Amino acid sequence: MNVTNHIDWDELLKREDKLLANSDRKHRYHFKSMDSMSEELLFQESVLKYQEHEPEAVESEDFIETIKNEKLANALRQLTPKQRKALELAYWKGYKHWEIATAMGCKRNTVTELLARALERVSRYMAD
Repeated sequence: MNVTNHIDWDELLKREDKLLANSDRKHRYHFKSMDSMSEELLFQESVLKYQEHEPEAVESEDFIETIKNEKLANALRQLTPKQRKALELAYWKGYKHWEIATAMGCKRNTVTELLARALERVSRYMAD
């Protein structure tokens, strides 16, 4: 008696395709996250270099001294050091909120709040 095993080739091929697709997805995810990590590490390295080379107090004074409008300069002097730093990084240096958050060691939402409050204080001072 001859016993033959019936192989469902369609089902076998579907399972193999699914395994390959999952493997490919894991591979893409792994390399995408590696790219993201390398970009983040490069950014953090640039932030560290930025922090090493530019002392905070001197930098803030330099940026305010470049402003020709004395009323605006006085308004910026009324801000807290963190607000001045956030404004400088955002509007004078062109950093994005997440970059400022990394440089200042806080969350992105904190940077958004700092900037909003600083702009509100400056606009109130300028309106007087």
